[in-house]
Amino acid sequence: MSFARKLRAVFATQIANMLVYRAEVIIWMLTGTLSFIMMAIWISQARSSPTGTIGGLTGGDFASYFLGTWIVGQLLVVWVVWELDMQVRLGQLSPKLLRPFDPMWEHVGAHIAEKVVRLPFMAVIVAAIVLLVPGAHVTADPLMWLAFAGVITVAFMTRFLLEYCLGMLAFWMESATSLQNLSFLAYAALGGIFAPLSLYPDAIRAFALVTPYPYMVNLPARMISGTASWSDVASGVVVLLGWLAALTTLRLVMWRRGVKRYGAVGA
Repeated sequence: MSFARKLRAVFATQIANMLVYRAEVIIWMLTGTLSFIMMAIWISQARSSPTGTIGGLTGGDFASYFLGTWIVGQLLVVWVVWELDMQVRLGQLSPKLLRPFDPMWEHVGAHIAEKVVRLPFMAVIVAAIVLLVPGAHVTADPLMWLAFAGVITVAFMTRFLLEYCLGMLAFWMESATSLQNLSFLAYAALGGIFAPLSLYPDAIRAFALVTPYPYMVNLPARMISGTASWSDVASGVVVLLGWLAALTTLRLVMWRRGVKRYGAVGA
């Protein structure tokens, strides 16, 4: 069976699986309200400011930006570190190694299937926010939405590989999930989920820009709100592709060494 046919079979299986658990998917989605909390805080701060703005951003600007971070956050949800950690510790990885198919792609299929199930419910929530929150809007430029689809795909694969590498630390550590909390903190703080990156002090913003997080979150969120230029998009894609190549290499090296260690302890 070709790789494409295997991938299609995995995706179809995972779609069926996620549809069974669609109620849980909606609950997971509704728990991701950090962007809406930050939206309310920053809109309140802007309205209480004498000028009605903070850093040149109005309440409507904050509403649109944090609506964008919520959409991006929903599309970048990754839980592979938990599953990989459990599979390594409990020996559940062993039967998967006997298949002529890299186990990573099963995780990729599950994550993409879960996003497909989320999309209709996300559309309802986005429409409600645009109708109910003054100033909240999304870009009407179809080309920008097309570019967004490409950027968010690369951003998802970059975050997935980052978390997958974290999960593979379970080959050498008692538990890799403890590092996931630190990973999420870096993702949220440096990606711009707590505040637009333009409001950060210069030194912190400069540090953030050497990490992949602003290009995963801040850039696509600004694309949705219509404040990203095409030069921002082009430079962001180049950086993301560089991180994607580096993480792909790291994943291969860690996987080969990790599987050898896994077999060496009798799993």
